[in-house]
Amino acid sequence: MSRPLDRDALDAALYAADPVTRDGARARVAARADHRIITALVALLDAPQRTTRRRAARILSEIHPDKARAPLRTALGDPDRRPRLRASAARVLAVMADGVEPALAPALRGDPLPRIRRACATPATDPAALCAALGDDDPGVVERAAAALELLDLDAHPSLDLDALRVAPADAPPVVQRLQARLDPGHPALAAAAARGDATALDHLADRDALAALLDGPRVAAAWGLARRRALDAVAPLVTDADPRVRAAAARALPPEHPALAALCADRDPGVAWLAARARAGHYTAAALDRRLGPHARSDAPSAKPPYGLRPGDPIPRARRRPAALAMCHPRFDINLGVAVRSAEAAGLREVFLVGRGELFRSPARGTDRLLPLRHAPDPAALIRMAREADYQIVAVQQTPDSVPFHRADYPPRPLFVMGAEDIGVPPRLRRAADLVVEIPMYGAIDSLNVAAATTTVLLAWRANAEP
Repeated sequence: MSRPLDRDALDAALYAADPVTRDGARARVAARADHRIITALVALLDAPQRTTRRRAARILSEIHPDKARAPLRTALGDPDRRPRLRASAARVLAVMADGVEPALAPALRGDPLPRIRRACATPATDPAALCAALGDDDPGVVERAAAALELLDLDAHPSLDLDALRVAPADAPPVVQRLQARLDPGHPALAAAAARGDATALDHLADRDALAALLDGPRVAAAWGLARRRALDAVAPLVTDADPRVRAAAARALPPEHPALAALCADRDPGVAWLAARARAGHYTAAALDRRLGPHARSDAPSAKPPYGLRPGDPIPRARRRPAALAMCHPRFDINLGVAVRSAEAAGLREVFLVGRGELFRSPARGTDRLLPLRHAPDPAALIRMAREADYQIVAVQQTPDSVPFHRADYPPRPLFVMGAEDIGVPPRLRRAADLVVEIPMYGAIDSLNVAAATTTVLLAWRANAEP
């Protein structure tokens, strides 16, 4: 049985000057925090120093929700606590919410302090309370409630009282205008605004007759609006329109069996032809589009639930790993290293080598560092030896005159992908030792990618083209 944490561990997580020390201490505190530590962290949400408050909130958000929710709910609901602490508690509860957080709605509905109501207007708040908050006296509460509702699938909440909502006045915040247009797309005022060329109204208008009338004005927006409505009688005549953007709307909306799709598949505009071919194959039927809204097979993975990532004690799903590895050379201590480890795990690699500096900023890895062995190679020569002993073939990712585009490379059976530091790239000794050198072609004005982005690009492209 592990010993309970002492206050020194919490102090290190909050105040250690070295970021590596602080990062590791934060992970230990989040994994092993007891009620005493959680209570201390909640109290620190009102610390005088902003840095301390921010770090305390971050640790709380990484503690298992089953342990941290009750103290945070108590703090939010206690009117004797200082407003800054209560608002911070609301924000942390929203971050760790898996669905609706029940403590937020009562505070949003009835707390006398606008600051608390604003903090409780989040996508984790009950949608009915968010709808009611659109009538709040505080403009900030209204705007935050509208922004939260904008992120929700409102079709999944058919019991919402939408009759009380009206198209927003022209001087309302844009987020409120968008929300109310989305909630009431058939409102007569929306049609009038669309006729005047209002962009928000054009984006959401759903009245079939109003859209058809707009074909004499903002024709492209009207055509795509009719396509969204699948108003076939109005869309079908558009297949011969001179504007390919209008023909594209028709192609997207027609059912697979419609005879006009055959001609559209041969349209002179490649975008129209592509859409028509997919429509003919049944990719845009109502049933096909509804399938996109269903849960993915990975939706129930432990990492898909707040606070997202893998925590100690989470069941580890079985992964299809391949005999491959990643090496990061002389990495700076920053977010890139943790992101690269996360990408290596996502691509199903077996291990990660850290060349030079052997420390890891673990938070961006989201717990994947617990799944992949991290091995330290003090210098490039050591990595070469370790690679040969493990029977890896070295693949350097570097722009050189000898590099092969990464998407055309003939990869070896057991690749060790070697990534260089942002400034100096892969060390010369490793470039010479590499069995293959690949690069990511650049098509814009910039000469390279961020090292974490480059790592992700190459690893997932390799894995997608490797056998499962």
